[in-house]
Amino acid sequence: MSETSGTPQAPAPQGTRPSTPRSIRPREAGDYPLEEFIESRGFRPEIQGLRAFAVLLVVLYHVWFGRVSGGVDVFLFISAFLLSLSFMRKINEGKPLKLFNYWLHVFQRLLPVATVVIASTTIASFFVLAPSRWSQMMQDATSSLFYYQNWNLAFSSVDYYAQNAAAKSPFQHFWSLSIQGQIFIIWPLLFAAVAYFVHRYRGNLFTTAVFVFNTVFVASLTFSIVETNSNQGFAYFDTRTRLWEFAIGTLLAMLTLKWKAPERARVVMGWIGIVGLVTCGAILPVERAFPGYLALWPVLSGALVIMAGSTNSRWGVDRLLSSAPLQSLGNISYALYLVHWPILILYSTAVGTSRVNFIEGAVIILVSIGLAWLLIRYVEKPLRYRKDPFVPWLMMKMRFKTVFSVKTWADQVAFLLAIFLMAGGPLLIAQAWLTSQNTESTRNAELQVQTVNDNYPGARAIGGAQQGLIDNPIPTGGDVKAQYESLSDTCTGAFAPSDAALASYCSLQKSGSDDAPLTMVVGNSHAEQALSAFKPIAEQTKTNLQAYLLGGCQYPMSAVTATHECSEFNSKLTEEILKRKPQTVVLVATAAQARSNEEKIDPALDETVRRLTEAGIQVIGLRDNPRFEFNIYECGQKAGSDKSSCARPASEKYAAENPAKEVFDKYRNQGAVMVDLKDVYCPDGTCSAIIGNIYVYLDDNHVSKTYGRTMAQTVFQRAAEGGWLVGGRVNL
Repeated sequence: MSETSGTPQAPAPQGTRPSTPRSIRPREAGDYPLEEFIESRGFRPEIQGLRAFAVLLVVLYHVWFGRVSGGVDVFLFISAFLLSLSFMRKINEGKPLKLFNYWLHVFQRLLPVATVVIASTTIASFFVLAPSRWSQMMQDATSSLFYYQNWNLAFSSVDYYAQNAAAKSPFQHFWSLSIQGQIFIIWPLLFAAVAYFVHRYRGNLFTTAVFVFNTVFVASLTFSIVETNSNQGFAYFDTRTRLWEFAIGTLLAMLTLKWKAPERARVVMGWIGIVGLVTCGAILPVERAFPGYLALWPVLSGALVIMAGSTNSRWGVDRLLSSAPLQSLGNISYALYLVHWPILILYSTAVGTSRVNFIEGAVIILVSIGLAWLLIRYVEKPLRYRKDPFVPWLMMKMRFKTVFSVKTWADQVAFLLAIFLMAGGPLLIAQAWLTSQNTESTRNAELQVQTVNDNYPGARAIGGAQQGLIDNPIPTGGDVKAQYESLSDTCTGAFAPSDAALASYCSLQKSGSDDAPLTMVVGNSHAEQALSAFKPIAEQTKTNLQAYLLGGCQYPMSAVTATHECSEFNSKLTEEILKRKPQTVVLVATAAQARSNEEKIDPALDETVRRLTEAGIQVIGLRDNPRFEFNIYECGQKAGSDKSSCARPASEKYAAENPAKEVFDKYRNQGAVMVDLKDVYCPDGTCSAIIGNIYVYLDDNHVSKTYGRTMAQTVFQRAAEGGWLVGGRVNL
């Protein structure tokens, strides 16, 4: 009896047979090609010109305007467009995709020039950059070589638009090449999935491809908008937020294979696209709002230029893009992108300028073009078009008697491995050595300041004979990240935040029991550096120390001036403080400026101090430390015995009156305490790089943890004089 017996069945119509499931047979060789394409094969000079135009915008905006142009978005888009044309044709004609061969070919073309630039930049950096930047530089070089520089920058929370060009990494621009390399691996796999479905299930090529890549487009763009809004610094380098740019390139490739706009329309489209590209970086806050929906501007502008194609009109933009100068520039565009940034950064660092002038910029551009041409002429072309296989050539050079032949793919693998071995090996060894040296340097600095040390008194020497002591100051060299103070534990158990969204911002260090007095340090990186002074206080008083920190988000920054993430963080943090009721809250009450003596307080400061003190919470407000328009730590390292050139008068860094004093005086009787450390940072009216034989700063605006620990006694005394009691009662 069948499984359907007992179930009434409708009789089949007379003259017909009951339908039976039809198996779908795979496509055969005679089924191809699947579609008719209007897009012809061959070199497209307007795309080469567009690539040249995009790299020119990138270089000009970087060198002369200190801005991001949006040209990189066009690079990503063009890469996807050309890749997709190739794979769509192969699938359409039933040809094997040969993914492994494709990957070998791509990276064999990209790696040699990139490796030469990475090696040269690394060597030059040791002569130009201060020792304190060597460790990060080596990390950047390694991540650039192995195509994960974008993630390295993302997790380092790098600001691509730092005001001081000399403070940027010479490898920072490799973020886009890393994303590109990752996509060159992912995208062929997606096309392989399309090809499998089309071949196995006789699916429609265009319908399948549009579905796959439109899904990627929608998902990635949605994610990009959300993450850019919540964490733009991370989103800028996140591969996932850039996938939609590649997806548009693929969808456009499919469109051009089936449709072409009228000639007159294409003339207009081309010029609209060019104007859009030129104005993007000038109008949009690319470096602070990309790659969310605003990145559609350069991508769609580039799409219009490609859709315009060859117009056969004397008014078409393709006449400009096909011109000899842009074609020549397009030939070296990859190398030009690689070399212009390290030249700019290393030169800016060497001469100590944050922005080059017109003449300096022109020289940098010309030198970059010349070096790019040399790289293409003497590195890329000889290796890309070499006649002799790599392995037999290598065997011959090594004087092996028997020179054997290998398969092409094995030869290419050996070539790539040789590159990674010759370049990556020394980088990894140097990085390991620097890490060891940095660890030793950090350990030594910590040992020197644990107790009162005659050679390294730091802030403890202010007013004494050792204040100006300069004799092998610390910390020297090492990784500057090690000079950021931190707490050792996560916030769990009794110290877990009531709002789970705050958990990622929270850290803890217990020096007493769970019910011991709790001091909570809140705010941005300047609040973080205050931990170096409050950790010794907590250890000595057997109290607990908790931190809620978000870089670039001063507490309490108002919603008007804050980013969405910052505004949400501060709002939730205030509620958490009122629920937790710690004995003390420590915040940075003012914000100093690098280029003036103006100090600011947030409009929300008064209301926040009132709410917290009325709840019985003591509030310690710290006056901000000076900020500089240059890296004062590196200046001190390079200045030798005479550090005076790095010093600045306190009158240039501080306002005549502390702008937060009035607020804290207003609520003093309720537990508000103002701690002004102006004279600790700028004794005798001078803000110096070194005080008491210790470097005060680790960059242009952050205090080193080594110096911060020598400030602990002064901070405690002044807070106590203002009425602070660690036990939670106000001493009036």
